[in-house]
Amino acid sequence: MTAPSPASSHPRFSQPSTSSASPAPSIYSSSHTPAASTSTLPLPRRDSRVPSQPHAPSLQQQLYTQTPPGGGILDRPLNKTKGAEVALPAFAFMLSEIVSYSQSRVDSVTDLEQRLSSLGYQAGQRILSVLLLRNTQTAGGKDPKREHRLIPILQFVHTQVYKYCFGKPADGLERSVEGEDEYMLTLNQPPLTQHISVPKDMSQLSVEAFTAGIVEGVLDALDVPARVTAHTVGTDQYPQRTVILIKLDPKVMDREEALSK
Repeated sequence: MTAPSPASSHPRFSQPSTSSASPAPSIYSSSHTPAASTSTLPLPRRDSRVPSQPHAPSLQQQLYTQTPPGGGILDRPLNKTKGAEVALPAFAFMLSEIVSYSQSRVDSVTDLEQRLSSLGYQAGQRILSVLLLRNTQTAGGKDPKREHRLIPILQFVHTQVYKYCFGKPADGLERSVEGEDEYMLTLNQPPLTQHISVPKDMSQLSVEAFTAGIVEGVLDALDVPARVTAHTVGTDQYPQRTVILIKLDPKVMDREEALSK
């Protein structure tokens, strides 16, 4: 904000003319004689008995200084917000913004799925941190048992992680018949796809690439590196049925074989 100009520079407070013309007659009495010469009109002095009024805080200052009656979001315990749910309109709006943001920065459907997967990967690692912290608080401050075997880790993703994100566990978890290093999470009614209308020229797009990124981020943080992709495999009963394919890294299979001995 630009500081106000001093009163002496304002047109209303400019120096009066010093010409020799006779002054204007006074409206008070004929005995009043104006001064022969005048100088710059002095600035008004603030009465020391009147306290100065502080400037009103800006809107930004009010937003950062005022605390809601129930406290800010950083003041809330994590356990008390564990069961909180996001309203469906808010969830749909957030998802549409994510897709629009990603679509404006790519040139093909493949690039769009990769960008959605990348954003989901970052979300997955943060989701795992919050979920493990809440599990630790629920256990009374003791670190919960950490699984090292592959199947319990995949069951943790299938049940706890997916339920934490979407309100219920995934519909299925099975190993692929094409290879021992491939596992599949089945989503009969994928929640993200229900809020997206895919145009015909992008019919190959699977918005569940964001979910695949979440799974990949969680597995990577649990030291189970894998390549996770989403594939639409519709049926008569579930036209939008999606399979999250988990292609495990070879070192995971070597470690699993060593632990089995």
